[in-house]
Amino acid sequence: MDCYRVRRSLAAYCDDALSPELRQDIRSHLAGCRSCGARSQQYVRARAALRALPALAPPQNLLVSLRVLASREKARREAGVGLPLWAVRARLWMDGMMRPVALPLAGGLLSAIVLFALVVPNFAFHRNAALADVPTVLSTEPIFVGMGPFGFGDDEVTVDVTLDSQGRFVEYSTPKGQAWVKDPGVRRSVENTLLFTQFSPGTRFGKPASSTVRINLRRSRIDVRG
Repeated sequence: MDCYRVRRSLAAYCDDALSPELRQDIRSHLAGCRSCGARSQQYVRARAALRALPALAPPQNLLVSLRVLASREKARREAGVGLPLWAVRARLWMDGMMRPVALPLAGGLLSAIVLFALVVPNFAFHRNAALADVPTVLSTEPIFVGMGPFGFGDDEVTVDVTLDSQGRFVEYSTPKGQAWVKDPGVRRSVENTLLFTQFSPGTRFGKPASSTVRINLRRSRIDVRG
């Protein structure tokens, strides 16, 4: 035998835990190898020193704790006796899978709760700010551009004109209390004027949109109100 194999077996050799054939081979090697023989003597002296140490009695509370642990382990094993083999293996597999990830999973859940608690107040603040904000409509009124060569008498004519998104006349209505409505000639003159009246369309959010304006027609001028 070589020195490597002998040194690996010296502890078992000193404890008399080898087969007779292997003990004989090691004894023959030790008789001819001074280095291995010296190491064998170190094992013998260490073994004798350990045996010479006084025997210590374990603390009473340690004995009780060991008995409790042994009782729990016995109960756990007895609980799994009636289970089929596949169930026992599945249980062992689950225990082996869940124990390594239990701590990271708990840490991740706790971190998610903390982050959620920190972020939610910000959302609530923005929501309240949005509710407190008064929305505004960005719009412009139609602009009068020109009208046809039609005149009126001394009476003042007031009409509410509906315009499309191109600024073109669609229809009109008259406020109450105007006498000219009963005069067919004046009505025809008003309608002709409205047909040739030009407007720049009003806008909402930057896009042309239909709108309604009030027009006051006089002999010398025209007044437009949104």
